[in-house]
Parts: sequence; structure tokens; C-alpha cells
Amino acid sequence: TMRSALQELTHTTQKSVGAVIQMVSRGALMGARGNSGVIFSQLLRGLAKSLGDKDEFGAQDFAAALVEASATAYKAVMKPIEGTILTVAKDAAEAAVAAAKEFTDIGQILCSVVEAARISVQKTPSLLPVLAEAGVVDAGGQGLFIFLEGMLRHLKGEMLELETARPSAQMLWTMHPEGESEYGYEVMY
Repeated sequence: TMRSALQELTHTTQKSVGAVIQMVSRGALMGARGNSGVIFSQLLRGLAKSLGDKDEFGAQDFAAALVEASATAYKAVMKPIEGTILTVAKDAAEAAVAAAKEFTDIGQILCSVVEAARISVQKTPSLLPVLAEAGVVDAGGQGLFIFLEGMLRHLKGEMLELETARPSAQMLWTMHPEGESEYGYEVMY
């Protein structure tokens, strides 16, 4: 999904936030993969809806855009389930709004957003029994956290290392019932 979003930007000279986020949103929607990919594309759609007419944005704009992103994603899902990327997006948006009341620096707000997303991801197994049973966190929520952390690191001029991004990723082996598949295992990361 993210690869498709970024592909939209390969041949553009656009500099305004609105134009860039519109293109990223369109690319994500067209290349969305899986449930979390589709939801992520809707998060980007909400960001585009909120920031679409701006050349640049500040802390209050960013907080409002995250709220709109979360609301757009929730509306796009027929039966929203807590403990997924939706919950992480909502918690991140709430943190942005709270931080925007205290800070005007977007970096400080993004620090609060990333920390809220990290905590939210860690709580996903307590909200969704299938995750607790498997001993994993929600993969879509983890992906959103990595995306937000990448934004913060970019703002700070840091690189996002893969080893940093994957400490809680776990492999899950699931046996298929007899005759359901010619393969004995399904591997998910």
C-alpha cells in the first residue's frame, strides 16, 4: 500500500502539502493490500481531506488532520473492531489534540502521537482476544506506528532502521485443517 502511495510521487514537482497528500492518498487507495492497507489508505484520505487546500501546515492543522483521518477510516469500515489499526489511529489523534493544546511545535506533537501509538499497539492484544491468544500485536496498528515514527524521525533528521521497527514483530504459525490446503502451514509476519 505504501509502495503504491509513494509511486504516485516519483514524477511530480509538487511542493504543497495539499497536492502531495492528495497524490499519496490516491496512490494508497489504488494499491491498497489487505484490510489494514485499505484502512491505511482511508487514513491518508482523511489527511488529504483535512490538509488538501494547504501549502503547509502547523501543529493545530496536524492534530485536526489526524482526527479527520481517524474519523474517515472508522466511517469506511462497516463494523469497526477495537484493537486494530483503527484504535491506534484514534489514540494517536486524541494524543495530537491533547498535545496541540499544550504545544505549538509540530515536533512535540508528533512525539506525543508516536508515544500514544506505541502504547496503543502494545494494548491491542488486550482489546482483541485473537491477538492475545496468538501472542502478537495488531500488524496494521504496528505498521501505522512505524509510519508515524518514520515521520518523527524524518522531522528530526534521523533514519528509521529496520531493526528499530521490528522489535515486537513475531512469526505466527497456524495449522490448516486437513484437506483445506495442500500446504501444512500458513506463515504470517
